Amino acid sequence: MDLFEELMDELENLSEEDHSSRIKELEGDCVCPICPTYEDCGKGENIFCITQKSSCIDMELGCLCPTCPLAQKYKIGVLHNFYCHRGTEKEQRKG
Repeated sequence: MDLFEELMDELENLSEEDHSSRIKELEGDCVCPICPTYEDCGKGENIFCITQKSSCIDMELGCLCPTCPLAQKYKIGVLHNFYCHRGTEKEQRKG
């Protein structure tokens, strides 16, 4: 099991309140809001690698996933990326 899978297991076993708190904590390392592809649709979307793809981003204009501290910490963002448009790391791994 890799670091990303361990994180997903951790998140899946948390209560709803603890899950929300942990997601807020992870957002501190997220670079999505400064990415060239990012589009603010007023929904506070970010950490797409973990949560879900965006409901409004429809063009890939550049990707910061490989340089994101969150992605680097969990060893993701190189093989799969553009999580905002293509889906989470988990979804992309399933292919």
